[in-house]
Amino acid sequence: MTAAVPDWQEWYDAHAARLLLFARQWLPERADAEDAVQIGFVKFWRNRPRPAAADVPLLFAAVRSAALDLLRARTRRERRDTHAAGDRTTSWWDTDTVADEERAAAVQAALAGLPIEQREVVTLRIWGGLTFADIARTLDANINTVTARFRSARAALALQIPEACREATD
Repeated sequence: MTAAVPDWQEWYDAHAARLLLFARQWLPERADAEDAVQIGFVKFWRNRPRPAAADVPLLFAAVRSAALDLLRARTRRERRDTHAAGDRTTSWWDTDTVADEERAAAVQAALAGLPIEQREVVTLRIWGGLTFADIARTLDANINTVTARFRSARAALALQIPEACREATD
């Protein structure tokens, strides 16, 4: 009589906790480690007709590979984000004094209250340094629509932002 071969669900249930612990060696966030286990398990499952005890090391290798791939992807993404952010010391959002922090918070709160279409135009014009023509191309919108959104946004901001903060939106 031969021993019954466990189905994939049973096999996953039997090994998932150990695989998760193993993946967390590289990915401390539980959700990321769970993703690595899922990815590794699916890759492993696709290459095996049925699970076998002798395949456990290969399963760990598949999870390790998935975890390292996710780690590399995260590292590349963080490097790109850091590079794209550039030198943040020149941004007026980064403040050195309490008064500047309060002004920045007031402007950010006012911007958050604008409709997204207006907020995009203001951000691209003032902090992105784009012309109205560039903004129109970026948003795939008519230049007249873009300028109207900017005028409307400035009018709304003028009502919400204290006088001392308005130079940031000029």
